Amino acid sequence: MKVKYQITTKLIKKDWKQRPGGNRIPRYAVAHDTGNPNSSAQQNHKYFNSRQLEASAHVFIDDKQILMIIPLQEKAWHVRSDVSDANEWAIGVELCYGPSIDFNKAYSRYVWFFAYLCEMYQWDPARAIKGHFQLDPKRRTDPLNCFHQYDKTFPFFIEDVKYELKKFVVNQNEFKELVTAEEKLYKVQIGAFTSRENAENLSRKAKSAGFAVHIDHS
Repeated sequence: MKVKYQITTKLIKKDWKQRPGGNRIPRYAVAHDTGNPNSSAQQNHKYFNSRQLEASAHVFIDDKQILMIIPLQEKAWHVRSDVSDANEWAIGVELCYGPSIDFNKAYSRYVWFFAYLCEMYQWDPARAIKGHFQLDPKRRTDPLNCFHQYDKTFPFFIEDVKYELKKFVVNQNEFKELVTAEEKLYKVQIGAFTSRENAENLSRKAKSAGFAVHIDHS
């Protein structure tokens, strides 16, 4: 399966409070926007990696890159703990926006990454993607801060993710057809397990690093 966008990993230091650690399998994802117009993914990494903070997120997305600053299996402080269990179980994804950022390119990456998460964890987008505004309606309106400036709605965003997710399924079918074709195909195997769970754990790590993955069994 061809990966549409590269996922860049540039982790913040473990000793910051905003990277609390942990080792979990995420259950859902939360859509945020930065609320800081014109700040890029790299600028957000620099900010979160420079001082002790009370907040964080796993991934920042702008018009140039998808930047992971906290591993997806670790916790991050992206929603108030008294209104949601998102810090414990969800992946926080921030959309960068503003006049200096090409919204269409950033939004395309944002949609794709949520579809990527849904494919990786076998989530239903309608159930597994929450807006920050839904979890903390009295205090937060993101990602609607950004969406409304570009005539997007949250339901429209979910439909975009569903559509992108369908492309993953099509690409998987094309991959299966390719590996069973008569012509030569050179494959690289990175693991073999008797446990399906172990295979899926390695698959998630490979996907998080930006590699296309196919699990086969005999």
